[in-house]
Amino acid sequence: MLIDIFAYSASTAHGVFGVEELIEAARRAHLDGIGITDRATSSRSREYVETARRLGYLVIVGLELETDIGRVTAYPAQVDDEYVSESWRSLGECPTAESVLDYFHQRGGIVVARDVYNRDEGMKDRVYSAKDSRGRGFDCVDTLAVYRRRIDNELSIEAQKVMGVGGCAGSGVFDDLSDIGYCATLFADQVTDQASFVAAMRGVLHWAVGLRDLGQACPMGVPPRYDEAVEDRSLRSDEGSRRPRRGGDDRRDGRNRGRDDRRRDRRDDGSDDRRGGRGQGRRSGNGGRRRPQG
Repeated sequence: MLIDIFAYSASTAHGVFGVEELIEAARRAHLDGIGITDRATSSRSREYVETARRLGYLVIVGLELETDIGRVTAYPAQVDDEYVSESWRSLGECPTAESVLDYFHQRGGIVVARDVYNRDEGMKDRVYSAKDSRGRGFDCVDTLAVYRRRIDNELSIEAQKVMGVGGCAGSGVFDDLSDIGYCATLFADQVTDQASFVAAMRGVLHWAVGLRDLGQACPMGVPPRYDEAVEDRSLRSDEGSRRPRRGGDDRRDGRNRGRDDRRRDRRDDGSDDRRGGRGQGRRSGNGGRRRPQG
């Protein structure tokens, strides 16, 4: 199943679309579902789920929060009264990552580390140390976004593998429906509702995949090979030999091989230049989409 797990409705600043418009765009992109992850609000979550049920489409709901170390997206195990009434506001305006992990883990939910290695605002290596009161860290790492530099995506993949969790991706659509379908999360298991989504995200059988040409953000992904293809290239030294893999680096039983020729071609023609600024364009080094802030 392919699900775009990060999208914003008109309830978020800079977001302009209603849930029906987001669902229709996801259908046109041949996705199996979409996650609506508004910033700092969950009051309309039940409405989103009911609309999706009426339209016969899968909608997952989540909540994006800014913590003391960076951005996270939390997904509840169920859309209950506590979640809709926004009881999580008791954590404060800018809660610690540890308190967010504690809150959602105690209620059966999950927390995803977002934009980990963004040059200006990412949590960077602090992604490894953030834990809840029982020593449990992030359940997943956001490993692919078109608005990030290629090296930011690659470092996120490395963190995901060292932590032994799954990778994920979504469009992060605000005001352009054509953004839906650039990248998504591929699930090996069937996802039918909020509970099965959370259960699947706790495992590792899901991958961030590129579905269109992402330009300088990263190579074209072929589900589920994307994350391993980038890993293979990043593990090569200047002499072309392998460096030892880090602990927790799981090759998933030898799957996701190949595309070596394409990787060599990209290296040789200079398209792997990582000096570009944040938000480089999808198709060229200029004019890229910047992620709205606020």
